[in-house]
Amino acid sequence: MNRISQTVPLQFDTVFSPFKAAEFDIALESIAKAGFSGVELAIAHPKDVDIKSLTQRLRNNKLDVTTISTGQAYALNGVFLSSFDKETRDAAASLINGHVDLSAQLGFPPVTIGLLRGKLEKGEKQALLQNLSLAIEPCIKYAQKLGVILQLEPICKEETSLINTVYDALGFIEMLGNPENMGILYDTYHSYREDGDMYTAILAAGTRVTNVHLSDSHRGLPGYGDIDFDTVAKALQKIGYRGAYALETLVIPDRDFIIKHGYDSATVVK
Repeated sequence: MNRISQTVPLQFDTVFSPFKAAEFDIALESIAKAGFSGVELAIAHPKDVDIKSLTQRLRNNKLDVTTISTGQAYALNGVFLSSFDKETRDAAASLINGHVDLSAQLGFPPVTIGLLRGKLEKGEKQALLQNLSLAIEPCIKYAQKLGVILQLEPICKEETSLINTVYDALGFIEMLGNPENMGILYDTYHSYREDGDMYTAILAAGTRVTNVHLSDSHRGLPGYGDIDFDTVAKALQKIGYRGAYALETLVIPDRDFIIKHGYDSATVVK
């Protein structure tokens, strides 16, 4: 059975959760009570995490970690994987390896390569992609040794100049030599914006899909916008997807609405 998950920040607030980092225990209790069986953790500084405490808090609420997101480190640390500066790339890669270590201690959830790859950076696109590959290849090998999946998240062109579509992600993975532990985080909002035919995009990604983010065309709760989630569900069923569905939306129209209706909206693809 697919796990239904909610994004929750552990260290720093994020616009993609109705909960603040300081409310972490309240957040876990709330989503568990609502029916969620998993949590996607937004973690900027993996080496600062108290594993023993975190594990106990998750266990107390019977929640599994379904994904570890890494993007907060871009804004907080100013590092990214496609930088033309090797020290900056290495610093970003070191953070990813820290997330991989964390994953290996939390049940092996996939580690996301989202905006930590870089946003709207200056420079020729192919050169930025080459920088990204130089930084990420050692991370892939390190993660493979520990049995951890790294997953690329295609993100719309308004947020990043690199890897906007499912097809971009597939091409980049091929450029890396098609490593077995490299997946795709399929985000319905970004796919709606960039892929055109979402059904065909999901089929193209196939077994590379290792995680799914749920939000609608307005980046709010699924079922309140224009995305045809019945078609999304059929495509995911067709590829045999058995991973988690993580609710990752903006807090619109307000926090109470997300908390009250989040779980029911997240089951739209079940």
